[in-house]
Formats: sequence, structure tokens, C-alpha cells
Amino acid sequence: MQVALVLTPGAEGGHPLVAVLQQAGVPVHVLTIGARQYLAEREAVAQCAAVMQAHIVHTHGYRADILHGGPAQAAGRAHVMTLHGFVSGNWRDRLYEWLQLRAAGGANAVVAVSAPIAERLHAAGLRRGVHLLRNAIAAPLAPLSRTEARASLGLPINGPLVGWVGRLSHEKGPDLFLDALEQTAPELQAAILGEGPMAESLRERVRSGPLSGRVHFCGGVPGANRYLTAFDALALSSRTEGTPMILLEAMISQVPIVSAMVGGVPDVLSASEAWCCPPGDLRAMAEGMQQVASRPEEAMERAERAAARVQREFSLGAWLDRHEQIYRDAFGSRAR
Repeated sequence: MQVALVLTPGAEGGHPLVAVLQQAGVPVHVLTIGARQYLAEREAVAQCAAVMQAHIVHTHGYRADILHGGPAQAAGRAHVMTLHGFVSGNWRDRLYEWLQLRAAGGANAVVAVSAPIAERLHAAGLRRGVHLLRNAIAAPLAPLSRTEARASLGLPINGPLVGWVGRLSHEKGPDLFLDALEQTAPELQAAILGEGPMAESLRERVRSGPLSGRVHFCGGVPGANRYLTAFDALALSSRTEGTPMILLEAMISQVPIVSAMVGGVPDVLSASEAWCCPPGDLRAMAEGMQQVASRPEEAMERAERAAARVQREFSLGAWLDRHEQIYRDAFGSRAR
């Protein structure tokens, strides 16, 4: 396997994904392309696939799905897509999703990471080559201790703390997390790990509102899964999701979870393993965060059950085997 990573100018230096792949011995081809240089990107990726002598091109994300499937197939390569979720936000997002579904109709195989995504594909009339394959997770890197993690992130060493990790964008619902946090006791503090388009507005809201002094913005943190031990609970407040990797990472790290039951989350968690909240129910999320802090023994019991489940159902070995078979089938369908 080789990876072509398309980055915008200025983002290629020290990109964490490049370092992780190289440490794992995976050849990485970094392609520096301007944000809207679609034709240049299409040509560069096609040339890269030719240099690799690739048999299969596997794309992730609507831009890659739309741009690179057709050229791959025109060159005699199989095209595999992985759909991680649909944002369904403004008109531009909906246009991208429509184009992505059209690209999926021509792919040799489409991997849906949650049942709702597979159902969306079926509703669009796509059944051939659609595979429901939820995300998996390997054993984590050596996690930091609670004290080490908090010190490394510049967080208070003592006191209850709930964490939120992800891209600071509308679909991930960081604003909903703050809405819920406002309904909890003032001694419960929070840490937000991530960057994104909503970052500055969220910081301003905290600076000038009732959460002032309670929320710590840690920015983007490479290898964030090592720091989950800093939290008494991880909160997921997304408006939409596929199969969130951060949940699997928290489960395997035995960190209690308070989560909105959106997208593929109900396939990952049950009420015996986490505090499960109806989508958009901020009061339930606030109560869940408060209960984790006040009932640590129950929280740890749920976290232990969640860890057992992730090891039982989301192991990396079976996931890799399924992908290998998908690749074989996709390449076979291309040959026919």
C-alpha cells in the first residue's frame, strides 16, 4: 500500500499524518495543490497512481471521491470509496453530497462506515458493491497518566473535567457542547481539543459569557488519543456522525462517555456502556456529564463494559481482512 496525501501550500511541512505513516513504513507521496486547483490535482494524482503502478485507487472524502474515481477507472484501475458521513448543511454541502453519490454509483466498491450511511446509499439506488464496514481500532499507544496528560495540556491537575475532541465545525456541534456545559455545576470544567472554522467564535463566547474560566482551549493536539486519560468523561455532541473514531479511542482507553446518539453511534454504544443522549437533548447531555463527575464508580463500570465491547467487535484484524476482500472483489469487477 502507498498513500498520496493532497495538501495545500504551507500545510505540508510536519503534517502529523505524514509522520505516522512514515514511522509505520508506508510510502507517502505528498502532493502540494492549491485549494481550488481541481484539474491540477486530478492530473497529479493520476500521475502518482501511474508511478505507483497502482491496481486500486481508494479515496476518502467528497473531493477525492469526485475528482479521482473516473481517471482511475479510465486508466484500468479499480476505484474504492469510503464514505465517512454526510454533513447536509448549506446548499454547497448538499451539492457536494449529490456529486459524491453520483461518483459512488460508478465506483467498483463503496465502504459505508455506519448503517445510516449504507441506508442513504440504498435509498439513492446504490446496492451493487456497497459494503457496511464500521471503523476499527488498534491497541492504543502508551497512554499518559491522568496527571501527565493534564500537565501536558496545561489543564488543572485536580477537579472534575469533561473533554471534547474534534473539528470545531457545525456538524460536530461544539456549540451544543457549550450549551450543555452551561447547565452543569460551575465546578465542572471542560477542555476542548481541536481547531476549525468555529474556533474564534467559540473562544469569544467563552471569554464574554457565563463559561468564562471554565473552558480550556487546547488547540489541535497530535496523537490526541494519548491524552484522553486527562478527562473524567468524553462528550460527543455531534449533529451528524459516521462511526466516530474518537468514541472507539475513548472506549479502548476506558474513559467514560457522554454521547448524542446520532448517525452510527447507536451501533457503537449502549446505555450500559455510556450515558446515551437523544440527538439535540442538551439537558440529557448536561445530566450525563454531571452524573459522571458525581458517580465515578458507576462511570468506571460503564467504561469497562465499553472497553470489552470495542475489543470484541471493533478489532483491527477482522477489519483489515474485510478490506482485503473488498479490494479483491473490486479489482475482479474491474477486470470483468
